[in-house]
Amino acid sequence: MADAAVLDGILDVQGPLDDARWAAVLRRDAAMDGRFVYGVETTGIYCRPSCPSGPAKRHNVRFFPDNAAAEAAGFRTCKRCRPDGVVVTAPARSGIAERVAACDWPRIEAELDELGVGRLGPLLTPEDCAALTALYGREEPFRSRVVMARHGFGRGEYKYFTYPLPAVIAALREAVYPRAARVANRWRGRLGQPPAFPEDHKTYLKRCHAAGQTRPTPLLLRYGAGDYNCLHQDLYGAEVFPLQLVVLLSEPGRDFEGGEFVLTEQRPRMQSRAEVVPLRQGEAALFAVSERPRAGKRGYHRVKLRHGVSRIRAGQRFAAGVIFHDAQ
Repeated sequence: MADAAVLDGILDVQGPLDDARWAAVLRRDAAMDGRFVYGVETTGIYCRPSCPSGPAKRHNVRFFPDNAAAEAAGFRTCKRCRPDGVVVTAPARSGIAERVAACDWPRIEAELDELGVGRLGPLLTPEDCAALTALYGREEPFRSRVVMARHGFGRGEYKYFTYPLPAVIAALREAVYPRAARVANRWRGRLGQPPAFPEDHKTYLKRCHAAGQTRPTPLLLRYGAGDYNCLHQDLYGAEVFPLQLVVLLSEPGRDFEGGEFVLTEQRPRMQSRAEVVPLRQGEAALFAVSERPRAGKRGYHRVKLRHGVSRIRAGQRFAAGVIFHDAQ
């Protein structure tokens, strides 16, 4: 039996990920129980790697990082191996803070200052993305659903998460906020304003809630062929945090075509500037919600920004929006 520490290294590499897991299933490797589960399409049941049942055919097997992801995809727990009795550690989720800390923040902050958007790189694994995408068909993780065409927002739809947020979304919110708050306070200084945002997100949320903004704003967006998102700003009350995060959950070229994330900047006495932000599955971008400081001949001045998504030409596109202020 392979050493679990060696398999840790294998499982952290996305290329051979499924092959390594399938090998563990064929060995009925108990050392991998709690690291992942697998579902069998023909039975609708999910199992732990060491399940004593006879192995299914490989093409009928799907892998999931934890029980919740398997159940979100419609699988039932195996009554023979009882995977719901094992605590799944989900190392990909626990590593989000480390991934955020490892980002090239000097480059990201320079891009934010220059363009109003900075690319963080990959923060979520394909399994994280699949687990979040699978939630869309359920009702209990969400507080509301918005069909864009009904409100003139574009085409497509999105759902706002309810509290408690999914672990991945909560981890992103908590890990990215302190970095974003430093940028936000520096921007305020450039406009002659004192710092206004605390270092930790929990403290900031208390301020939102005191202002009557108590509804969570992180959301999951779904677009199909022909869908798009009009240029807009995500403002939900008087309390506004000036930066927000977007994470692409689908893979361009494989899952969809088109659907580029677009940011526009309206400059005083000048024509607007557009910025197309290329992202791959699991990659994130931090961008200005509504305005940012821009250097001019007489110092810094405000410029207004809006963001949207261009038309999806084919396929289906999912994305997660992580907004740091709550809504009224």
